[in-house]
Amino acid sequence: MRADPLHSSTRRALLASGAGLWLAGCSTTTPSQPGPLLQAPPVQLPGTHQMDLRDPVSGHTWRIWVQRPAGPAPATGHPVLYLLDGNASFALAAQLARNGAGRPGELRSDGAIVVGIGHPGDATIHPAERQRDYTPPVPGGTATAQAGGAEVLLDFIARELQPRVAAALPVDPQRQTLSGHSFGGLMVLHALFTRPAQFTRYAATSPSVWWNNGQVMGTAERFVQAYTGAPRPFRAQLQLRIGSLETAEAAATPARAAVQRERRMRERTEALATQLSALQWPELAVQMQVLAGEDHGSVMAPALIDALALAQLPR
Repeated sequence: MRADPLHSSTRRALLASGAGLWLAGCSTTTPSQPGPLLQAPPVQLPGTHQMDLRDPVSGHTWRIWVQRPAGPAPATGHPVLYLLDGNASFALAAQLARNGAGRPGELRSDGAIVVGIGHPGDATIHPAERQRDYTPPVPGGTATAQAGGAEVLLDFIARELQPRVAAALPVDPQRQTLSGHSFGGLMVLHALFTRPAQFTRYAATSPSVWWNNGQVMGTAERFVQAYTGAPRPFRAQLQLRIGSLETAEAAATPARAAVQRERRMRERTEALATQLSALQWPELAVQMQVLAGEDHGSVMAPALIDALALAQLPR
């Protein structure tokens, strides 16, 4: 086992400095005055920056988080992981990336830039805004105030966000990953099928393939038709993840079973993976996994680990 990087004397000093706080919690006496714990400054993630960025074209404002990796960039630049639902996913992914950077050199992956894309405010999920931003427009239609804004957000990422990240840090253009869950996963699939060269890696977790009567399945068909027998000016990897409990049979309540039966998320996602894998295109690698014991909500965390690993894979 590798030795702890802290010297034993330093560890003892750190433990001693916190002993008063922790031992007070075990004491049978009542403190004479309230402790200062909740008066302490809010926690900040090291190396992380946050800003609300307004899109001059659409007028929408998105909250953006960026964590820069510690240490020098690889010769080809840092891989970048773009995360939808940043309010819910960024802090976890950023900490996972920091954990990986602290591993011994022989076990360490290339440090990834983690970019969260979310919405202003402290809520973990912003239902109305994510439906507006992550769902594709109906065929032949445009975005509305309620839905269909996936192209608007993808344009913003391409026009405003990706250039800003590239200007601030050395990035690897061949390791650009877009990751999303649920509606976010739907947007990831839409991005792959409509602009497969904007990113090189796509991680879709429990994608809402049911949206608008399975519209994305038709988008997949058009993608296949467009590039069958034609030049494919992209090289992409698709990672699909879904929970084993996302079926009607595994639902905990009759109401949830009815929803699963109507949406058929696992069945449709597996069918999509089979369809794309059967193409055997060298420009498109597809990897599908059903995560045992996970439902639609709980699958997000383990899939995020896989998305980060995908982003950090060598070229």
